[in-house]
Amino acid sequence: MSRKLLRSLVLFSVAMSPLAAQADETAAQYQKGLQFMQMGKLDDAQAALEEALKLRGNYAAAELTLGNVLRKKKQCDKAIPHYEAAIKLQPDDHFAHGNLGFCYATAGKDADGIRMLVHATELAPNEVQWRSSLGALYRRAKQFDKALPHLEKAVQLDPNNPDALRNYAVALRQAKNLDKAADVTRQAIRLLPNDSNLRFDLGVIYRVQGKTTEAIAAYRDAVKMDDKNAEAWYDLGVLLAQDRQKQEAVDAFNKYIDLVGNKAGTQVEGVRQQIKGLGGTAH
Repeated sequence: MSRKLLRSLVLFSVAMSPLAAQADETAAQYQKGLQFMQMGKLDDAQAALEEALKLRGNYAAAELTLGNVLRKKKQCDKAIPHYEAAIKLQPDDHFAHGNLGFCYATAGKDADGIRMLVHATELAPNEVQWRSSLGALYRRAKQFDKALPHLEKAVQLDPNNPDALRNYAVALRQAKNLDKAADVTRQAIRLLPNDSNLRFDLGVIYRVQGKTTEAIAAYRDAVKMDDKNAEAWYDLGVLLAQDRQKQEAVDAFNKYIDLVGNKAGTQVEGVRQQIKGLGGTAH
């Protein structure tokens, strides 16, 4: 090898070494951010990922991960621009589209949330979380014809996913398909037998069906599993009053009042009037 060529290679190596060092430091900061996030140290994760982005712009993975950290910190307003940046850099990343959809929905921008989650399901049609979340947004918009296919698909993809089952059951109930809603809710209960909210959901279905005895039993189960489930106490009180179980109705209503205080405003006053009509004393 000639001296001239050797000298050129040495100079090239020296010139490139700062860039290589910066790349190594960027990768190290990114890995630190990932590890901190997995450990639940979200502030440390945020700092490391922000440092990685300072060292290197146009870093899609760091943008996405920083968005995830901020979403975990319940700072979706700050997460949104990072997800948007990740999408610009990697338009086919379904995680960026899906998580951005979550954040838009959290911010009350349901139309934008639906748009992003539609993209996510197109990019990853078998991803349960996108199907279930998109169906839940359509359900919230009362577009049951669009909600139910996504929610049903989510359950087909993962029949042991209680969140997907619950979303599907609630949509079925709202769409007035009560028998199937009850079946799906019972399926979720088999997976999570001690879940108070699922028992409450089943009570609501039975109540709408006019099955008072079954509804009371479901609400009793709900408050037994979580005695701070205010909605279940209230509905239980209503049904016990209708069933002429006056003292138990008074007790349930008072438990509701104790839990919500004055936060429910005029509803609490209405409950106190119901207690008075039952011959009881309100808290």
